[in-house]
Amino acid sequence: MMEEATRGAIASPSIVRLFTGFFGVCGFGGVLPWARRMIVEQRKWLTPVEFTEMLGLCSFLPGGNIMNVTVALVL
Repeated sequence: MMEEATRGAIASPSIVRLFTGFFGVCGFGGVLPWARRMIVEQRKWLTPVEFTEMLGLCSFLPGGNIMNVTVALVL
């Protein structure tokens, strides 16, 4: 209940903010810690629990996990 109230106060990022946040990132297999730090700690788009749940869900989808997480952030 408390997380829902906190999440409601935080607006989901726009496509432009996602682009600027991930601009210049290119990596194979080593981007997850950097992306988590940016999404959870710096930009505060998700809580740590929300990030873990979203990453778990996006792991089942085809494609790169972090790419799927960024698409899910917009939706």
